[in-house]
Amino acid sequence: MVWNPGQQLFGGRYIIVGKLGEGGIGMTYLAKNEQQELRVIKTLREELLNKAAWKPHQAKLKQDFRDEAVRLAVCRHPHIVQIENIFDEDNLPCIVMEYIEGEDLSNRVRRLGVLSETEALVYIRQVGDALKVIHNKGLLHRDIKPRNIMIRANKNEAVLIDFGIAREFIPNAVQRHTVYRTPGFAPPEQYELEAPRGEYIDVYALAATLYNILTGVLPRNAVDRSPENPLESPQQYNPNISNRVNEAILRGMDLQPHYRPQSVQQWLDLLFGEEAELTPPHLLVSSPNARQSHIGKQFVPPTPTPPSSETSLQWQCIRTITGHSSMVHAVAISPDGQAIASGSNDNTVKLWQLSNGKLIRTFGRWFSGHSNMVNAVAFSPDGQLLASASSDETIKLWQISTGKEISTFKGHFNWVNAVTFSPLSSSYQPGVGRMFASAGADGTIKLWLTSTVLEIGTFTGHTDSVCSIVFSPDGQLLASGSADCSLKLWQVSTGREMHTFTGHSFFVNSVAISPNGQILASGSADNTIKLWNINTKQEIITIAGHSDSVWSVAFSPNGQLLASGSWDRTIKIWQVSTGSEVMTLSEHTSYVRSIAFSPNGKIIVTGSDDDTIKIWRQA
Repeated sequence: MVWNPGQQLFGGRYIIVGKLGEGGIGMTYLAKNEQQELRVIKTLREELLNKAAWKPHQAKLKQDFRDEAVRLAVCRHPHIVQIENIFDEDNLPCIVMEYIEGEDLSNRVRRLGVLSETEALVYIRQVGDALKVIHNKGLLHRDIKPRNIMIRANKNEAVLIDFGIAREFIPNAVQRHTVYRTPGFAPPEQYELEAPRGEYIDVYALAATLYNILTGVLPRNAVDRSPENPLESPQQYNPNISNRVNEAILRGMDLQPHYRPQSVQQWLDLLFGEEAELTPPHLLVSSPNARQSHIGKQFVPPTPTPPSSETSLQWQCIRTITGHSSMVHAVAISPDGQAIASGSNDNTVKLWQLSNGKLIRTFGRWFSGHSNMVNAVAFSPDGQLLASASSDETIKLWQISTGKEISTFKGHFNWVNAVTFSPLSSSYQPGVGRMFASAGADGTIKLWLTSTVLEIGTFTGHTDSVCSIVFSPDGQLLASGSADCSLKLWQVSTGREMHTFTGHSFFVNSVAISPNGQILASGSADNTIKLWNINTKQEIITIAGHSDSVWSVAFSPNGQLLASGSWDRTIKIWQVSTGSEVMTLSEHTSYVRSIAFSPNGKIIVTGSDDDTIKIWRQA
């Protein structure tokens, strides 16, 4: 049976949009739920079940299929596809999963040829983190390969999918598992019906995946390898691969399980373990004589300076706010310092009392809310309005006092990643309203007025998704950071591109401008923060210390401190004048995506993929 577009399933809760594909035993469909959100529905092929050879095994096959959903549902992680529902339709078991817009790693490699080592390691670390959750649940994935890793559109985020052959395991115990494997990615023990099972099975496949995406070559099948016919070194196909990564791949793909790292974490340590030596975790300052070129730039540690009273203070977590049912993508603090706004992957925008963490209201609870994840929130300078940007391609404007939606702004044709208001001094025009800007995965920046839903300007120039935007304190300039690895400075009145800053080697996720309007800060997926002089357009310093993508940066109100949030699960506070690290805050259990200072500079609020908001105060 094939379900046609428009067909209703599960009592009308899902409507088929079309067929996505089919495999040996399963079929996948694109559907919409009751909130008009896209979902993937996976089921079994009915004609297969009805074949004579399969009929005696129908019940077990259906139960195994349902078990996949149960296994997947208990493995909650931002880089594991999420289950929404499980039901039967026409006696066929169905799994409803989130729809991931983007492409799988196999298609990405086919399109680009090979990935850079920097980009590849971002995805491999994310999948490794997901595998650690799976292994902690006593499961093996057993089918890690590029085709089973999706990359979200316009984001450097990998998601592990397809748990069809995942199985429980007892470390190193001999167990009977279905003999299923993907040649090139499966270790030799996966060709055996009965063999010891351990995390090292998935370690082999993850290493083979890295081999493939860095070389564009399918690794030699495990059963075809021998001392006389060894695995070709990845560097043989791509000489740009570093020695450390080359060695880690070969170790991870050793034919003997006991010679491989015995856990994903051990292999990740091998893969990334020398980074601290290659990139010291202290400030890197560019030589004045080398500032005209990024090639051959020399770096020296800064001269230590005595800590000021501002930078010698310690910070501690005073409250953890729970209430969102998924990742917290954005936080903002009201201009009066009394409230926190948050946006989440659960599609909601919430308002909280800063003093006690109590929920004030949820915006858009009755039909007017966003239909996809909320990526950014921003208060108007007078604190009367709240703007929210979403992957549903809209920006919504809310009245703070009542929680009512004022307007919905449509103009971007892809995810809206960022939104920000122009400062109070320059944003208000009598009878016209306040100005705000939005940035999207369509590569554009748009200007809007709160009094009308029509855009008043569009800035184009970035060649990839615009991830972050910020106005200068006087409202005359706008800075933007993009997945094209650059920052741009724009003149707001004319839309003219004034300068492009280059130097980051990967996505620029966040930008911020100092309160005096002199310094531009950027946080990047290359794990660094850069400070730039807005007047001279020169890089001032590069700050290295995070071990993963820097997702958010924010200046303190007096401009002396810079706070950064990272996928290494930490928040770091830096002294702006020297770039030295003041302290590291590390109580989040997953990626830190957003960060904000209170108006008095005494409070920091952070949002994380651990579904929480944390409030930090100077001790």
